[in-house]
Amino acid sequence: MWELDQILLPFVENDFEHLNKEDQLLFQKLLQYEDIELFDIFVNKIDPIDNEFRDLTVLIIDKHMKNQNGF
Repeated sequence: MWELDQILLPFVENDFEHLNKEDQLLFQKLLQYEDIELFDIFVNKIDPIDNEFRDLTVLIIDKHMKNQNGF
């Protein structure tokens, strides 16, 4: 999905390497979700079913919003 690419690709390019190993593995696990579930999390801002992803998804959304606003 185009919207997911717009959110996740910049995060991977700019921020992924700065995550600790645990969060990097968590991110990889998050990508196992179906696209429609990721769309709900990142575009519709619905909390992920599994709470272990909550902090990471908030971080990704925050980074995306800052990029959109030029920060």
